[in-house]
Amino acid sequence: MAGLANHRLLLPGMAALMLAAMPFSVPAQDSGDAMLVVRVQELLEEIRELRGMVESQAREIENLRRRQRDQYLDLDQRLQQLGREGVVTGAVPETDADSRDIVEDVRPIPSVAASPRADVPEVRAPIEADFEVTTLPAPAGSGPRDLGTPTDDEQAAYDRAFRALRETRYADAAEAFSSFLDQYPDSAYAPNAKYWLAETYYVTRDFETALRLFNQLLERYPGSNKEGDALLKIGFSHFELRQWSEARAALEQVRAQHPNTTLARLAEGRLRDMRLAGHF
Repeated sequence: MAGLANHRLLLPGMAALMLAAMPFSVPAQDSGDAMLVVRVQELLEEIRELRGMVESQAREIENLRRRQRDQYLDLDQRLQQLGREGVVTGAVPETDADSRDIVEDVRPIPSVAASPRADVPEVRAPIEADFEVTTLPAPAGSGPRDLGTPTDDEQAAYDRAFRALRETRYADAAEAFSSFLDQYPDSAYAPNAKYWLAETYYVTRDFETALRLFNQLLERYPGSNKEGDALLKIGFSHFELRQWSEARAALEQVRAQHPNTTLARLAEGRLRDMRLAGHF
């Protein structure tokens, strides 16, 4: 009886040893499923990493665009202050370095190596070929409008609209600039107000409305300090609307009328893009 009991105690251990010695294999289907699950997990992890990289780059680009916009708006505001302190003779004084646009567009911001100024666009080689381009029709009118010195009320209204624009409250800015133009159509700030009104639509990608307003600026305020900027944005708006002939005509006109300026360089860059894409 004691021997039988001992044998019974040994049987579980022997069975475990036999099972351990037996070759253990996973069915092929189960092995394939397991590998697939592991691969899916690896891909999901890679996607999470890539998504994090994209979000980080998007934030960096947005910060760059915001700084660029703030630089442009700061410059415009300083120039307005200079105009208030000086004598206004029909237009608000500005320089070539004045804001070309609030946000260039949704295209990547070009990098400028070893450049002393972050807001200067990349200088590209000129287009060597000569083209015969029909320029845009000249706006009606015999010359610049005689715009008077702005009053305190005009200045306050313009500053409110400009503040909304600076804070990227584009709907509020558009309403404020429209109201300003309704009340003070002959203000010294009217060309600027019209330009920034059009810009609020351009930056929100309503290119048709922006194009109409930029054209109105050329028609109503010929010879204004915003004429070159408006002509450039007319070309950009036509470009975004895929109206290649009109875009090329406006941009070539910018090059011809404003040589060796930031306006010309921006126009040149977009013309080069069009040429490389085969649009002319």
